[in-house]
Amino acid sequence: MKPKLPWDIIISKLRGNLTEEDTIIFNDWLKLDVNHQLFQQLELVWENVQNKVATYEPDLEYYWKELSARTQDDKLETSENKSSESRTKYIPIKRFYRIVAAASVLLAITFSGAYYLGKNNLSNHSAIQTYSSLTGKSKVILPDGTEVWLHNNTTLSYNSNFTSNTREVKMNGEAYFSVTHDAKKPFIVHSDGASVMVHGTKFNVNSYSTSHDILVSLYEGSVSMTAGDKDVMLKPGEEGSFNKLNSTLLVKKGDVEFAKSWTNDQLRFENKNLRYVCRYLSKWYSVNINIDPAIADNQSYTFTLRGENLDEIIRIMARINSIDYYFDDDNNLILKSKKTGKIMLQR
Repeated sequence: MKPKLPWDIIISKLRGNLTEEDTIIFNDWLKLDVNHQLFQQLELVWENVQNKVATYEPDLEYYWKELSARTQDDKLETSENKSSESRTKYIPIKRFYRIVAAASVLLAITFSGAYYLGKNNLSNHSAIQTYSSLTGKSKVILPDGTEVWLHNNTTLSYNSNFTSNTREVKMNGEAYFSVTHDAKKPFIVHSDGASVMVHGTKFNVNSYSTSHDILVSLYEGSVSMTAGDKDVMLKPGEEGSFNKLNSTLLVKKGDVEFAKSWTNDQLRFENKNLRYVCRYLSKWYSVNINIDPAIADNQSYTFTLRGENLDEIIRIMARINSIDYYFDDDNNLILKSKKTGKIMLQR
């Protein structure tokens, strides 16, 4: 059996509100060297967050929903095998490193009123500020007033002392920019060999290091996209695509509303089929969803998505469309045509 962690108790320990009974459980768990080492790593992450979060007014309700969703995941995972005497929830150790930093950032909200993990590197009177969105989405306000929404597993860095001629940032992941206009200082986004230059506009950049493509979707204004010796201009409603494997840079009509849909407070589906809904769920939750071709599109869904857990949404949809679903080892969501009477949920 794989080692597991007492998730609720560890969080309570970090927050400093362990009960006497939980203290006994925690100290007993901590006796093992492997557990002691893991907790030390968690403490380091937590301390870094406490010391380095930026001052910004966060959407507390949204992020506590995210934390609640994670703890609900653990309840779902263990509910069928949990004994009536047990009161402590656990998470598999393979998920520890994926959850540690995310949980720490979310917990930091309570104490600091912020959700940014920033790091200052001082050199030659310049300051490189790095922001990381480890889970969910977060909002960054740059020194010039530019607003940037960061999606899941996205990092953004910039010199806080913008030069007199340009405003430049580097990113990996997905981000939506609303750039403050300044004709004298073009705003430049660098990402994995491609650059986007603007003066003031709104656009989405999808550039994960694990993807072969960099996608720039222009919502309003105008931008130029450069990769290698290639340079193209985008107009509102267009999408620039750079393929890192064959170095092709193309422009086509794009679905910019879909590209930025993950930044919305909610999504409304009105009589939409499974594949349509899953396309948006994949974007919203930043997860790959693979649908069995045998599943028919003869069912429609009407609901509003806000901050609900993906498992909760899929479980309800599965009752309507009679499908099985599970998460594979790479955290891809697999939807299969239902063959048995039992819906499987794996982690």
